[in-house]
Amino acid sequence: MNRSVTQQHVEANVGRPSVRFTASLVIGPACWLMPHQGAIATLLPQRVGDIAPADKVPLMMVFSSTAMIVALLSNIVLGACSDRTRSRFGKRRPWIVSCSVLSCLVLLAFARSSTIAGMLVTWCLYELVVNGVAAAMIAQMSDRVPERWRGTASSAYGIGQMAGSQLGVLMSAQFLGDVRLGLDFLAMIALVGGLCAAWLAGEPGNADEPRESLGLRGVLRVLMFPMSNASDFYKVLAGRFAMVIASNMASGYMLYVMQDYLGLDRAGAAALLSLNSALMLVIGLVCCVAAGPVADRLGHTRSLAVATMVVVAVGIIVPFLIPTPVGLVAFACIVGVGQGANSALVQTISLQALPDPSAAAKDLGFLNLANTLGGVCGSLLGAAVIGRFGYAYVFVFGALCALASAVCFRTVRCGA
Repeated sequence: MNRSVTQQHVEANVGRPSVRFTASLVIGPACWLMPHQGAIATLLPQRVGDIAPADKVPLMMVFSSTAMIVALLSNIVLGACSDRTRSRFGKRRPWIVSCSVLSCLVLLAFARSSTIAGMLVTWCLYELVVNGVAAAMIAQMSDRVPERWRGTASSAYGIGQMAGSQLGVLMSAQFLGDVRLGLDFLAMIALVGGLCAAWLAGEPGNADEPRESLGLRGVLRVLMFPMSNASDFYKVLAGRFAMVIASNMASGYMLYVMQDYLGLDRAGAAALLSLNSALMLVIGLVCCVAAGPVADRLGHTRSLAVATMVVVAVGIIVPFLIPTPVGLVAFACIVGVGQGANSALVQTISLQALPDPSAAAKDLGFLNLANTLGGVCGSLLGAAVIGRFGYAYVFVFGALCALASAVCFRTVRCGA
């Protein structure tokens, strides 16, 4: 296995990550996920519903599937570019800064698009640049965190993910009456948060780090799926894929679930969205904070990940059994426990399963395909289930996908 100079330094460093770097692992994912999840789960569906109410579900499928292709390529290609970057600012910081600035600008343009076609183009551009931020940020843990502390670092990153996902929905729900203002607000978060995270991370320069010269074959090899020592890698990929489908089948249509399945008006849906997001945020953060250090201490990351996915499956099925606002509140509480703990555990397993640390951003980009493809497939499958069986059954299929994810993680050898 080839190892980068940075990775050798990490393995020699047995100390905890610094407070500043740990803070950047929280702020960074929070501030790219907050705009992304707030827009995709709330403001985008609201805007599509305002412009084309009769076609809102199929149009959301078009947005999801088109953006998936862009995000898929972006994660891999920009991740590989980040791996090969050499500069006095390091390999990750230039991509975090530039793509954060572009994320802000594209979101501002998206907010001012008045047609479905214009929204689709600008949303795809946003997916392109925001995945450049994500690929560079997450690779910092492989670059700079010793294996002994990766559970704790993954908890920090998971806290940022959880906070960003839930705060994005929570805040965006307050802007359902003024979508443009909400998107402008989210654009500023993307800009300020990305720059702040890059500064706090304090990545050292790597201009003197060797870099292999590439011909055509080398370029293709750099962009390929890992081929050796990658059994656990693909099991983790499958587990993450099923996990994301499970969480996105219902959440991608949660606004419509509340309005069309539970019969809530806009004010009622906004209030319930806010309550559920707050519950999932608080519960998830507590569980995420605990999960990483516990995994570091016990060394049973895989078993804990399996258990948390079973908890998620139990939570997802509740609204099918109790189709009321109370059922959705119970859903938020139970799923919050499972997803909160799981966000740290799965990230730790993902880092352990990397076959080549020198290609961390690219390979993590491939693993992030689970997020991209899982989100899109969850959306597409959710739309198909809604069209064929009704809103109630997205919870049944979501629970089955969560159990499938638990089975995949059970077969992983690392993190046992």
